Amino acid sequence: MSRKFKGIQLMSTLILLLLGGCGVPATPVDLIESPAPEISLQNGNVSHDLMKLLPHKAQILSPKQEKQRNDISYGDLDGDGIEEAVIVYEEKNETGKLLKAALFRQHQEQWHKISEVEGFGYGLDYAGILDINHDGRSELALGWSLGEAGSGLDVYGWREDGLRLLSKKVYQGKTELNLK
Repeated sequence: MSRKFKGIQLMSTLILLLLGGCGVPATPVDLIESPAPEISLQNGNVSHDLMKLLPHKAQILSPKQEKQRNDISYGDLDGDGIEEAVIVYEEKNETGKLLKAALFRQHQEQWHKISEVEGFGYGLDYAGILDINHDGRSELALGWSLGEAGSGLDVYGWREDGLRLLSKKVYQGKTELNLK
């Protein structure tokens, strides 16, 4: 009977260890973090405000070529001295998925979608706002992953009331832009 009792006791101990885990709770000192800088908090609010303007169940795409993997690109596309925001996302529909880039402008502390373009390919390779053609105005560059075919670069400029395609080219490897 004592062997049976020892077997049950051993089995109970093993079950308790497996279910209870063997981790030690964190001390309060381990849980304390330094406060986030104000800029970070503002960007978090901006991100949340912009995300609410995307279609339901939209999935944000992060550029593969950027080191920081920023989900939002900022820059002045319309030349008014105020930065706009661009978010690239994937939207699923009944025929598959659509890649899109939405341009947002802030007016009286509220963000509004002012233009949208469709992408192509399997994912986002690069997204950035910079003066590509050196005309003093920024353009939106979107690099799309095309799989084994390479990548495709679309360059958009602001024209009157929205984004307009200025050029389109195929490239291999990294984009040949002066990426920041």
